[in-house]
Amino acid sequence: MSTRRVGPDMQDSLSLMQFHDPYLYGGSTSSTNLPLSHSFLPHHQDFVHTGDRCHGKDVFVDQASAEVSSEQDLELSKEVVSGGGGDGAVEEQSNGAAATTAIRGGEEEAHGVRMIALLMECAVAVSVGNLADANGMLLELSQMCSPYAPSCGDRLVAYFTRAMAARLMSSWVGVCAPLAPPCAAVHAAFRAFYNVSPLSRLAHLACNQAILEAFHGRRLAHVVDLDVVPGGAMQWLSLLPALAARPGGPPALRVTGFGTSATALRDAGSQLAALASKLGVPFEFYAVARRPGDAAADVTAAVPGRRPGEALAVHWLRHAMYDAAGDDAATMRLVRWLEPTVVTLVEPERGGVGGGGGGHFLGRFVSALHHYSALFDSLGASRPDGEDASRHLAEHGVLGREIGNVLAVGGPTRSGRDDRFGCWQAELARHGFLRAGGAGRAQLVAGACPAGLGYTVADDHDGTVRLGWKGTPLYAVSTWTWCPSPHAQR
Repeated sequence: MSTRRVGPDMQDSLSLMQFHDPYLYGGSTSSTNLPLSHSFLPHHQDFVHTGDRCHGKDVFVDQASAEVSSEQDLELSKEVVSGGGGDGAVEEQSNGAAATTAIRGGEEEAHGVRMIALLMECAVAVSVGNLADANGMLLELSQMCSPYAPSCGDRLVAYFTRAMAARLMSSWVGVCAPLAPPCAAVHAAFRAFYNVSPLSRLAHLACNQAILEAFHGRRLAHVVDLDVVPGGAMQWLSLLPALAARPGGPPALRVTGFGTSATALRDAGSQLAALASKLGVPFEFYAVARRPGDAAADVTAAVPGRRPGEALAVHWLRHAMYDAAGDDAATMRLVRWLEPTVVTLVEPERGGVGGGGGGHFLGRFVSALHHYSALFDSLGASRPDGEDASRHLAEHGVLGREIGNVLAVGGPTRSGRDDRFGCWQAELARHGFLRAGGAGRAQLVAGACPAGLGYTVADDHDGTVRLGWKGTPLYAVSTWTWCPSPHAQR
C-alpha cells in the first residue's frame, strides 16, 4: 500500500473522520472504513424526483386477496405432493401469481396518485378561501392514509392532511400557535432522526470540518451554538476527540450554548465536560437559557468576552420544529457583534417551486411537498421496515412537526420574507460576511455517505455542501467568515 504525506488540514480531516461517530450513543458505524476518494457524484444521475409520487412503496394486501393467495398456495402444494398436473400446472400457477401481484401494484399506485391529486386540490381550495370544499377533501383524505402505513406515500399524505386541517382551523378561529414541544420530546425525535438518516451526521461532519480548519494553529477556541436543544451535545461530542488528537495538543475550548431549556443546556454541558476531562481538553461551558434573538439586547452579559487571539465559531442549525432564534434581525445583530472567525449554517432547502417558509400559501405548500416527499422517500430507503419505531419517531417528531409549522402556523395572515437559503445568503453578505471555501470538504463528507441508498453530496466550490437524495437537494451546509467592508450594513 502506497504512503502519501498529508498536510495539517487533511490531518484534521482524518482525525474528525476517526472520531465522528463512536461517541454518539454508539448507534452508528464509524466512517473511518470509507475511503476519502469515494465518489460524491449522485448515485443515480439520470433520476429526476418529481415530488408527485413515492417510489419503493410496500404493497398493501387486503384480506380478500390474502385469502385467494392462500388458496392458490394450498392448491399448488397439493399438486407438488401428488405429482399431478406436472410442470404445466406449476407454470400456470406462477403466471397467475405474477398477474395478481401486478394488479395489486397497479391498485396501490392508483391509490397514491389519487391521494396526491386530492391533496393538491385541497391546497388550491385553501389558497382561494374555499374552506367548505377543503374540509370535505380533508375528511376523505383522513380515511385514505395513516402515519403508521407501510407506504411512505401514505405517511407523507397523513402528515400533510393533519397540517392542512390545522391550517383550516386557523382560518376559522384565528392564528394557529401550537404549544412548544417538551425539550425531552424534541431531543428524542432529533436523536431518532440522527440515527435513522445520515443527513444530520453528514451535516455535522461538514460543519465540524470547517470549524477544525478555522481553529487550526489556535491555542484558544470558542464555539457559540445558537440552538443546543435539538441535538443536545451530539455535534460537539464528535468535535472534542478530533481537537484532542490535533498535532501539538488541543486548544483551550469554550462552548456557549443558547436554548430555551435550562435542563437541556445543563445536560449538554455535563456530557461535554465529562468527555473533555477524559480526553484532556481544557474546557468551559456557558449556558444561555434564551433564544439568541432575545439575548441580542444584552449580548455582553450573555456571551463571555473574547480572549486575545481566540478563534470563534458560530453554529446555526435552522429548522422548523419550533422558533429557535426569535427575531431574525436581532439574531443577525448578535452574530455580527461576535465577529466570528467562521459561521457554519445548516438550512433545509425548501426553496423549490414557489418559495419556502413564508409568503403565499400555495407556493409554500408545493415547495414543502417537494422537499418532504424526498425526505420521506429517503427514510423509507434507509429503514424499509414498516414497523420501525425509530423511523416513526423521526417522522412524527421532526418531519411531521415541521410540516405542520410550515403550513399551519400563522394562518391566513402569514406573510413576510421566507426562510429560503438564497435569502439568508443575501442577508449574511449584506452584513459583512464572505463565503469561506474549503478544499476537499465535500469529498470528506462524501466518503462518509452511505452508498447504494441514493444519498448525494454536491460541492458548490464556494464553501457550500449540498446534501440530497437522488439529485433532490435537501440541506445546504454553508460556511462564512466575518470580513466587514465599507458597504456592509451596520
